[in-house]
Amino acid sequence: MRRLPEASAASGPQRACNAQKRRNDILGSPTRPRYERTRAAPTRPFAVVLGATAAFAALYIALDFNALYALRTNQNTGLYLQSLANLAHARSTFDQSDGRPHMVVHEQWIALPLALAVALWPYPQTLIVAQVVALALAAPLLYRFALERGASPRVAACVALAYLLAPSTQGWAYHGFVPEDALPALAFAAAIAIGRRSLWASLLFVALLLGVKEDESYFLAWIGLVLAWTWDRRLGVAIAALAVLNGAAYYGIERSLGYWPERPQYGLVDRDFAHQWPFVIEILVPLAFAPLLLGRPLIAVLPLAAELFLAQDRSYPLYQAGSYYTVPFVTLATLGAALAIARRPALAPWSLAGAVLMAAFFNPTVVHFGRHPFSRDPQFDAAARWGRGTAPVDFPCADEGAWTVAAANPNARLACPGTATANVLPPDPRPPRPAWRDVPLDSPAAWAK
Repeated sequence: MRRLPEASAASGPQRACNAQKRRNDILGSPTRPRYERTRAAPTRPFAVVLGATAAFAALYIALDFNALYALRTNQNTGLYLQSLANLAHARSTFDQSDGRPHMVVHEQWIALPLALAVALWPYPQTLIVAQVVALALAAPLLYRFALERGASPRVAACVALAYLLAPSTQGWAYHGFVPEDALPALAFAAAIAIGRRSLWASLLFVALLLGVKEDESYFLAWIGLVLAWTWDRRLGVAIAALAVLNGAAYYGIERSLGYWPERPQYGLVDRDFAHQWPFVIEILVPLAFAPLLLGRPLIAVLPLAAELFLAQDRSYPLYQAGSYYTVPFVTLATLGAALAIARRPALAPWSLAGAVLMAAFFNPTVVHFGRHPFSRDPQFDAAARWGRGTAPVDFPCADEGAWTVAAANPNARLACPGTATANVLPPDPRPPRPAWRDVPLDSPAAWAK
């Protein structure tokens, strides 16, 4: 009897095993039993990560409070403070800058539970603490994800520390509050659940991610399809289906109410490529360029990259890594780096060194050579008094930091171009204050009298 060629003698179960091994290669080796992982993992690297997490949170809460008292906080913090204060007291997410409920501008219900905290402490500091703590808590989750993908505790700690040191993370923590600040922690938690092939835990965290912004429906639908192809068909299809259903429901409700979410203008060509490719390098250096080694899973980043670089009304040169628009792209790149570094541990010290280098020279925050915290602005108390009442008051655009302090007042308006309240005051001829010079606001506007 003629013997079959060895290559064709593989049985059906053997072929299935080979296919499963290829799928395991996408997210690394299958996770070890939970209790074995706990016993085997030394506590010292994790303690370093927890210490760095606490230090990051304490540092940026202090620096953000400093910027707030210097009347330099970004207006986004005020916008969400006013929206959540209205929700707490008037059952509406209306804010003056949008001129309508914020929930019809963006699907960002993940921020709505903060209305309970704002009802008790109606100050910008409430959102600042939530913002920084959410970003900091992503580091231990990233550590756990890298550990479960096969990284040693020291390698996993390097990945988590690089995340905290990266200019992107520090920029997000120092700029205004946005619901996207919750995205890294939720994404890392979802990645842990997906790596464990836990259907219901994965869907729970994906559902929470869908509440960050309506864009996540597109991103997660695509990522679900990539996961179905490269990792787990049932899990990927379920994630994609949930994202599609969420998007259809949100846009359907929007259309029925006569609204439509804000969105930029897109084109087929990156009009500012010459300035934006250094921004990509800026993001990849703290990741040791590791995501580029992933192979097929790299296609998951395509819609996130298109959302950033094909937008025709904004660009991302150097020092823009802290823009909140970059959060989905950088978060997915960080997960990719954790996967790649778990397979190639030699990259871990390069990632940490790159993060230190970029933080030292390209940090978009006050933590930078030649910069220092600001003095308390003499007009802070005047702005704070407006925030404790409900009397109508208008702020010129140059006074956005003062408006943010007063934004708990539902009748405080900011006259900035592109907002619903742009024309409530004549154009303000004053130039913006220098970004890093410690000079007072010295506003001549009526609110400061």
